[in-house]
Amino acid sequence: MLSQILAITMLNLRSLGSRLGASMVIIIGIAGVVGVLIALLAMARGFEATLGQTGRDDRALVLRGGATAELNSGLSADQRQVIADTRGLDGPLRSAGELMVISEFPSKARGGSVNVSLRGVEPTGFDIRPEFRMVEGRRFEPGLQEVIVGADALALFEGVSIGSNVRFRGSDWTIVGVFETGDAHDSELWVDLATAQAAFGRTGVSSVLVQLESADRFDAFAETLKDDPRLNVDVEREREHFSSQSEQFATLIGVLATVVGIIMGLGALFAALNTMYSAVSTRTTEIA
Repeated sequence: MLSQILAITMLNLRSLGSRLGASMVIIIGIAGVVGVLIALLAMARGFEATLGQTGRDDRALVLRGGATAELNSGLSADQRQVIADTRGLDGPLRSAGELMVISEFPSKARGGSVNVSLRGVEPTGFDIRPEFRMVEGRRFEPGLQEVIVGADALALFEGVSIGSNVRFRGSDWTIVGVFETGDAHDSELWVDLATAQAAFGRTGVSSVLVQLESADRFDAFAETLKDDPRLNVDVEREREHFSSQSEQFATLIGVLATVVGIIMGLGALFAALNTMYSAVSTRTTEIA
């Protein structure tokens, strides 16, 4: 039996040069399937890791009731004030109303326009984020059309540099600094909240970020807002909110990777079978 296996192996090796093209089809097909799967799963894992480390457990994110993200949330100015007036054990809690909008921006990689997250921020938004730091330039001045960009945005978007102008809603905004938070916010552009509200025709905010006295005080804070008849809000720990966002995206990418993998796997299988059938049919005499 061993001698027969060895003879067949040597026969295949000797004839490998005559069927190199067919063999490469099989190898490239299988490698392509594996490569696509690895790329998709790596993208999902990277996105999950980035969002998973965004935020803190001792900060609460308040959204409109039923909203799943800041982009589809909206709170009025009165609601924002009610949340700002909420007291903890030691007095009023620090909070920051923020406006999230999407705008188009030139992409370095694609050459066309891609969506960029533009966040309107209050001054207290910097104070309750100890992870925030300026790495170049300065913060924007309240009331002025100035922008600070996340460190990752420098590599993602075209024309992003200190001193350059970008256009939002037909107006020129000047980039004055680069910031870093070490999480998903590094790909965003931040501007003054009041200026963003005026430019985009908004009177309220998308969310309110609240600094709790400690992570253990979250349940009491959430219950206070839920019991207030003036509010219809959902309250989440900031870290849990972004983690859930990453899980949804990772699940979507996982399903996509599975479907694409199955389709490509079947294609590679049929290509391999066809190649093997052709190789066998050309060697019928040898096999007989």
